[in-house]
Order: sequence, then structure tokens, then C-alpha cells
Amino acid sequence: MKRALLIVNMGGPSSLDEVKPYLKSIFDDPLILTVPNFIRMPLSRLIVKRRLEKVKSRYTLIGGKSPLLGWTQKLVAGLKDHSNNSSEPYFSEISYAFRYSAPLISESLQMLSERGVKELTLLPMFPHYAKAMSGSIAIEAERAVQKSDIKLKVLPAWGIVDEVISLQNRYIADAMTGINSETHVLFVAHGIPQRSVDRGEDYPIRVADTARAISNSLPDTSSWSLAFQSRFGPVKWTEPYIEEEITRHASHDKTLVMVPLSFVADCLETLYDLDSVATDLAIKAGYKRVIRVRTYNDDPEFAKIMLKIASGSK
Repeated sequence: MKRALLIVNMGGPSSLDEVKPYLKSIFDDPLILTVPNFIRMPLSRLIVKRRLEKVKSRYTLIGGKSPLLGWTQKLVAGLKDHSNNSSEPYFSEISYAFRYSAPLISESLQMLSERGVKELTLLPMFPHYAKAMSGSIAIEAERAVQKSDIKLKVLPAWGIVDEVISLQNRYIADAMTGINSETHVLFVAHGIPQRSVDRGEDYPIRVADTARAISNSLPDTSSWSLAFQSRFGPVKWTEPYIEEEITRHASHDKTLVMVPLSFVADCLETLYDLDSVATDLAIKAGYKRVIRVRTYNDDPEFAKIMLKIASGSK
């Protein structure tokens, strides 16, 4: 029986012209704007109109597009390399899709169905489950798979897997090499509206579990804390906010080490929100130095770990 692995991320615009349809796709999602349909449609248009030029200017600063497509293609190439070097490859097809930009989940599923795939393992590229992220991907995949005879398996969040924690420890150790000042390690995750937590989502707890597991390997001279980024709108989001946490620990004798926990590859949230906005804030707040730890991008070791998780080998 032909098996396939499909990795799925949010996506991003491949040009400035694609920013508007990308934003529209996001805010049309009922798991993003949790209001009745008759309110969501006009509200979505209003949000896109108000945010469009601001978001376009930010993408301009990082090259005029999201780098996520390129990094995802390289990750798929790495997954294929590891699979092909296996004595018994578990997957005959390895591909990718995005929730809000091309290739969409439905498009990739149709392609795999046409190639004779009967069993599909879907791996959301989010280390921690949130309904508006991994949940939205799973719902869309389940909807799309109804049009085929493919058997779908959606893998759970993987942010606390031992190999993932070890890889993060290595990244942090590499980033902190040569630092001779006191350090504060700030783990940063994508926030979600607080109302989602109030309704029962345990996302902040899972993120904190990962931060705590990684922190066990930090030097004794390092302090650490957790913050959330990417909030927008007037509603309360998961706290503490990154701006507040940066300021809270600022010192002229400290190096700030920011560790992105939610993003498998560099994107607007790392290249702009962290490398530009958060870094500038930290310098103004008084830190001696600011370092942002790398994301996985096309690291072959990350591809190896993801393939191991997907194939079920322990």
C-alpha cells in the first residue's frame, strides 16, 4: 500500500502581491476569527484593509516575500534523503502543503491521490498544539480527504520529544559560545487569545513544559523566562507579552538570548518581530548584547528527527 508523508505549515506570501490574499485566507478561517459567519466576512475584509500596508512594509524589509516556502522545500528534500538512505523506506511519497497559501492542503491531497497514495501521515509543523494552528490544519485535511479514498493520520504535537529538546539545547549552546556576561534566556512562543485558554486549551502549559525541559541544560549563570509574541487586536492574549518580559529582565551587564519555540523555519515572526523589533527594544532597554537562537530551517538532524516521528520509529 502506497504511503505518503505530508508536512504542513501556515504558509506565506511569495511576493508582495500575494500579501493581501494571504491575509484574507487567514482571517476568513473561523478558527482565527471566532465570530458568526455573517460577522466574520465583513470583519475579515476590514482587518485586511487596515493591516495590508503595514504587513507589506514588513515583508519588504525581509526581502519582499516569506522565506518559508524555500525552507519547507529544503526540509522536504532532507526528509527524502533520509528516507531514501533507509533500508526500508516507510513513505513512498513525501510532500508539503500550506494552510493559507499555495500549495494548499486540498491541492496537495489531490496530487497525492492521483499518484495512488492510500495512507497519508500528516505532520503539522507546529511544536505545540493550538486549535487555531494545528487544529485548523487537521480540520482542513479531514475535509479535503473526504473527496478521496485516502486514510488520514494526523500526528500529535512533538515539541517535548527528547530529540527535539536535545537539538534545541545544542542550538542554544552554540549561540552562547564565548559569552562572558550574565545571560537571560528568553523562550518566545506565538501567543493565542486568552479566551481560547479560558475555554480549555492547554497550549501555554505545553509551551512552558518545553521551555522548562530545555532550561535544564542551561548554565547555572543563566536565568530564563517565557514570553509570547505576535498578538494583535484589542483582546487579551497569553501573557507575559514579549515586550514586558524583555524590559523586566533588562540590565547593562546581561546578554539577552531569545529562543523561538514556535517556528520551524525563519519567517516574518523571527526575521522582523524578533531580529528587528524585539532586538531594538532590548538594546534600548539596556541589554549589553542580544542574540537570537536559530530555527531548524534545513538542518539535516531536524529532518531526521521529523522522519523518525512520522514513521513511528522510537
